[in-house]
Amino acid sequence: MNKRDFLKTVGAASILTFLSPSDVFGIHNDNSKKVLILGGRGFLGPSIVKEFLTSGYEVTLLNRGKTNTHLFNNLPIIICDREKENKAGLKAIDKKYKDTYWDIVVDTWQKSPKAISDFLDEFKGRIGHYHYISSISVYGNWNKKFITENDPLKSLPKRPESIAEGMKHRYALRKTFAEEAIREQIDNYTIYRSHGMRDFRSVDPSNIIDEPFWPIRFYRGGEILLPHVKNHHIQAVDVKSLVSFIVLCSHQNTFGEFNIACEPTPFKDYVSSLIHATAMPEKLYWIDGEFLIKNGLIPYKVVPFWKPKPEGSYYFNVQKAVEAGFVHRPLVDMIKDQIEGYKYRYPKNDIIFGKQSDGQVKYYSLEHEKEIIKKWVSRQR
Repeated sequence: MNKRDFLKTVGAASILTFLSPSDVFGIHNDNSKKVLILGGRGFLGPSIVKEFLTSGYEVTLLNRGKTNTHLFNNLPIIICDREKENKAGLKAIDKKYKDTYWDIVVDTWQKSPKAISDFLDEFKGRIGHYHYISSISVYGNWNKKFITENDPLKSLPKRPESIAEGMKHRYALRKTFAEEAIREQIDNYTIYRSHGMRDFRSVDPSNIIDEPFWPIRFYRGGEILLPHVKNHHIQAVDVKSLVSFIVLCSHQNTFGEFNIACEPTPFKDYVSSLIHATAMPEKLYWIDGEFLIKNGLIPYKVVPFWKPKPEGSYYFNVQKAVEAGFVHRPLVDMIKDQIEGYKYRYPKNDIIFGKQSDGQVKYYSLEHEKEIIKKWVSRQR
C-alpha cells in the first residue's frame, strides 16, 4: 500500500480541533487556591505545573531540588527528600508550609509506597483534594478485555514498614501498595490509573527505550514495515489530556479511581495519525505477524504497540473517565508533541535503534528492517 492510498482511509475524527476540559468547562480559578505539586520538574510534572498556573491556581513545588533545577525558579519550592526513613525529610519542612492548608495536592510518586503513607500522615487534615498518578499495572488479571475500575487489584504481600523495604518491590506492587495506603488514610482523593503516558518529554532521556519509536520511525521516512495482525489495537494516554483532566477533577471535586487512556484504537488508525503528523513514509509494507516473529521482531519486546497477550493489554475500559469529562486529544497531536520532544533531545536525528553496545536489543535497526522487507517481497513473488 502506498502513502496516497493509505491516506484515503483517514477518518475525519483525526483532524478535529482539540479543546481541553479547561476550555470546555470554563475553568478559570478566581480564588487562588493553593496547589502543592510533589515533584513538578520531571516528565509529566512540568505539564501539571503549567496547567494549574494557566488555570489561575497558586502553585508550590515540593521536591529534592535535584531534577531540572532550571525550571520554575520563580515558584516557591519546598526542598524535601521523602525517601528519608522515619519521615526525617518531611519533619524538616518549614512550619509555615506544614501549617498551610493545601486545597490541592498532586502526587506523581512511583518509588517507595511508604513515602505516600508518610506524607499523608504528616499533612493529615491539611489537604483538600489529593490526586495520585497511578497505573493500570495495579490490576491483578489482564486476561480479559475492558477491565473497569471495579476489577480486582493485585494481591499484596505484607505491607512495607520502611522506605527501603518498599523500594524492593516491583513497580506494579509499589503502585498497588500506594493506592491501598491512600484509601485507608483519606477519602478525598482521585487516583488516575494511567496507561503508557506519552509527552514532549521522555521518562528517562538517557535511555533510548523511552524514546517514541513509531513517531521517530515515521519522522525519518523511507520504506516502513508494519505488523499485519488480526484485531491489532493500541492504547496510550496523552499527558496533556491527563493533566487537563486532573485540573477538571480539582475544579469539580471529582473523586474516585479512573482508568486514563485513549479508547482502544485500531493500529491502522494509529498509523494514519503517524502519517498525518509526519507526511514522511515513502511506502508501507504490512507484513504478517508470524513472519516478523520468525525474523526476530518479537511483539512488545522489540516491536512497540504490539502485545497480543495478555488479551486485555490495550483494551482497558475508560468510560468512567470519559463520563467525568476526560477528553483525549487526537493522536496526531500527541504524536507531533513526541516528535518535537525527540528533535529537541536529538537535534541531529542520530539515535540508533537495534542492538546496543552492551548487547541489549532496543527496538530494531533500519538495516534489520530492510532485510525483512526484502525477504517479504521475495516471498510474495
